Amino acid sequence: VNQSTIDFGSFPKTERQERTFVLTNTGNQLLVIQDVTTSCGCTKVEYRKEPVRPGESIELKVSYEAEESGRFIKTVTVHCNAKDSPIRLRIKGIVE
Repeated sequence: VNQSTIDFGSFPKTERQERTFVLTNTGNQLLVIQDVTTSCGCTKVEYRKEPVRPGESIELKVSYEAEESGRFIKTVTVHCNAKDSPIRLRIKGIVE
């Protein structure tokens, strides 16, 4: 993972935010993502469903639509066949 937390900074409540996590397969087997779950309905994730070859990367596009103003921290959990699965990623920021 290039970074396990992405800080969205502060943004207006009406603006949908989108950022990308990059996961790199550092093992010597195909990396298979079985499921990606989020801690709330305001967070959505898009990614390719094909297995990731060793040494290659996959992008997880995370979008966040604020339901209320204030600070937030949300979790994206990646269930996969890696030995450190599930991988927990976080997004945080301040909604104005």
